[in-house]
Amino acid sequence: MKRQYILAGLMVAALSFTACDEDYTDWAEPQSNPQEDAIAAVTATFVKGADATVVVDNITADSVEVLSLSALSATDAEFTPSSLLINGAEFPYTYESGSFKVSLSQLDSLTQATYLSRAAVARTLTVKATGAVVLDEQALNVSSDELEISVTPATPLAIDPAGYYIVGDFNGWSPEAMEKVSDYIYQYTYTNEDGADQYYKFMLGSYQDWDWENGHVIGCATNGDTSRSLFAVWGENGSEPGAAIANNQGSTIIQLDVENYRIDVIDNSAPVEMYMTGSAYNWGGSESDWQQLIPVNDTKGTFWGMYYFNAGDQVKFAPQASWNKDFGFEATISQTSIDLAGLSNSGGNICVGTAGWYLVYVCVVGDSQVVEFEAPNVYLIGNTVGSWDTNQASARFEVPTTSDGEFVSPAFTATGDVRAYVALSEVSDWWRCEFMVFDGQIVYRGNGGDQSRVTGQAGQQMHLNFSTGTGSIE
Repeated sequence: MKRQYILAGLMVAALSFTACDEDYTDWAEPQSNPQEDAIAAVTATFVKGADATVVVDNITADSVEVLSLSALSATDAEFTPSSLLINGAEFPYTYESGSFKVSLSQLDSLTQATYLSRAAVARTLTVKATGAVVLDEQALNVSSDELEISVTPATPLAIDPAGYYIVGDFNGWSPEAMEKVSDYIYQYTYTNEDGADQYYKFMLGSYQDWDWENGHVIGCATNGDTSRSLFAVWGENGSEPGAAIANNQGSTIIQLDVENYRIDVIDNSAPVEMYMTGSAYNWGGSESDWQQLIPVNDTKGTFWGMYYFNAGDQVKFAPQASWNKDFGFEATISQTSIDLAGLSNSGGNICVGTAGWYLVYVCVVGDSQVVEFEAPNVYLIGNTVGSWDTNQASARFEVPTTSDGEFVSPAFTATGDVRAYVALSEVSDWWRCEFMVFDGQIVYRGNGGDQSRVTGQAGQQMHLNFSTGTGSIE
C-alpha cells in the first residue's frame, strides 16, 4: 500500500514539472458555443381531409383522405409525418403532398369494431397526426388537434321479416327456426354435453331453397372461428361464408343480432346445487363443513340461505361440497350489499365487517356469478294475517340479535293455513322462497311443488331457529 502512495506522488510531481514550460493564458478567456436560433415559432396547421365524411357505399376508391396538412408558418420549412392516430391508436396510412390517406376497408372495419356494430349508421371517430417540422437543420415535434370525422359502414344484409333459421352439427344441419326475443335478436338454445366443436350457420327464413353463396346464408368471415362474440357475414358474389364453432359444455345460447350483425355464444349452463364454507366452517375441510343453500323455486342457477356472521368471518361459494369452481369477492356484489354487511375483499374471500343475520342470495348462470347480502326479512302471508299482499310490515318476523336466537312472527290474527317466506329483492314471487315447519323442523320448498298445509290458530306465533333448522307454531 505504501508503494502505491509513493508512485502516485511521483506522477503528480512529473506533471507539475512539465507544466512549467507551457503557455496557458487562453484558458482564462471565456469559452462559448453559440446556440442556433430556435424554431419554436414555426407552426403546422391541420384540417379534416377531403373525405372527412365517409359513406362507405358511396366510395369506389380504395383509400380516403381523412386529414390534411393545411399550412406551415415558415414557407421553407418541411413536415415529416411520424404517425396517424384514429381514436387514439396508431393506424396504417400513406402520406403524400400533405394528405393522410387510409384504406377504406380498414377504416370500415375499425368503425364496426369500435361500435360493435355493422349497421349503416354514421359513427364519429377522431383523427390526429404527429410528426416533425424541419427548418435550418433543426427539428421541432408537432401534432394536430384531435379532429372528428364521420364514417358510415357499408349497408348490411336486409333484415328478413320471415325470421331466421339455424343449421349445425347440433341439429344434423337440418334447419330449425330461431326464437325471436326482440325486434332484432334471434336465439337458439341447445345442450352440448361434452363441449365438442359444433359448427353452425344461419339461413334467411324467406327462402325454402337456400343459396349458400349469394346472400341467403349467414356465417362468419373465417371458417372455424371459435370466438364467443364475432361479426356475421353473408355470401356475396359466389362466395360462401364460413361456419363458426360453438364449444361450450352444457346449455348454450347462440344469438344472432340482425341490427348490428353480431353473433354471440352464451354459456347458459347453471349449477343445480350451491354451497358455502369459510372461516367459521373449517374452510370446507370435510363435506359437512359446506353449508348447502336452498334453490329458489324454478329459477335457473339461483339459491338463498339465512346465516349469522360474526365480524371478520370470511366465506366462499362452490357448486358442490368441495373445492372446485369456487368463487368469492370476484363475483358481482352490489354496493348496497357491501354497505349493509361491511363486505370487503380478503384474498379473494368475502369478509363480513358487520356482525348479524343476513339473507344470502347467489345466482350463477354461465360466466355470471352474483352474490348479495340482504336484510333478514321473513314474512307471513295469507289467511293468518288477513292479507295476501307481500312484504307487509305487520307480518314481518322479529329478528334475533344472537346466532342462536329465534325469529318470531307476529301473532296470527285469524285461524287458517300458515304461509311463510323470505323476501329477496331479486325474486318477485314470494312462494319461490317459501318454507314451513313440520314436526319441529324447517322444511324448505326449494324446487319442489306446493307444500302441505299447516293450520295455525289465532293468537299463535311461528318460531324459527335457522342455526339449528328447527321451528314451532305455538
